[in-house]
Amino acid sequence: MAIDWENYGRDRYARSGRQSSAYRTETYVDGNTVRKASALPKRREEEERKRKRAPKRYPQRKPVRMPGISGSSFVFLCGMALVIGLTCFSYLSTQNNVRKIKEEVVTVQTENAELREENEELYQSVADSVDLAEIYEKATSGLGMVKAEDNEVYTYKNKKNDMVKQYADIPGVDD
Repeated sequence: MAIDWENYGRDRYARSGRQSSAYRTETYVDGNTVRKASALPKRREEEERKRKRAPKRYPQRKPVRMPGISGSSFVFLCGMALVIGLTCFSYLSTQNNVRKIKEEVVTVQTENAELREENEELYQSVADSVDLAEIYEKATSGLGMVKAEDNEVYTYKNKKNDMVKQYADIPGVDD
C-alpha cells in the first residue's frame, strides 16, 4: 500500500470532519512551500486590536475583610510570647551565672594549689632545719634525760577506736 505524502495531511483532515475552521481553510501547504505568508487568522488579529484599543475595566470591589484572630487569641499569643521571652532570658542569665561560678572555682583551685605548694616548701624547710641527732644529744647530756627501758614502756590496745580516754592515772607510774 503506497502512501500519498502530498495529500496525507489533507486526507486525514478531511476524515476528521473539522474543515469549517477558519485557520484550516485560509492557509494551506502545497508541497514544501507556503502560499500564504500570515498564519494567524483574522479573528485573532481583530482580538489583538481590541485588546490594544481599550483595556477592560472592572468595577471597583469593596475590600473584603480577611479572617483574622480574635482579641482574646491575640492577647493569649502575646502572653505566651512574653512567657517564652522571659524563659529564654532566665535560661541565659542562669547560664551566665554558671559560667561565672566555674571561673571562680578555677581561680580558687589555682590559689589552693599555690598555697599547698608554698606549705610543702615551708614544711620541707622546717624538716631540713631539724636535726634529730642534735636534739637527742641536747636531751641526754644537757637535760639529763634517759632512754626508757623495755619494761618501763606500757602499750595499750584499743579495740573500739583510735581514741583513748584516760579516766585515772596509769598504775606503776610515779608523778
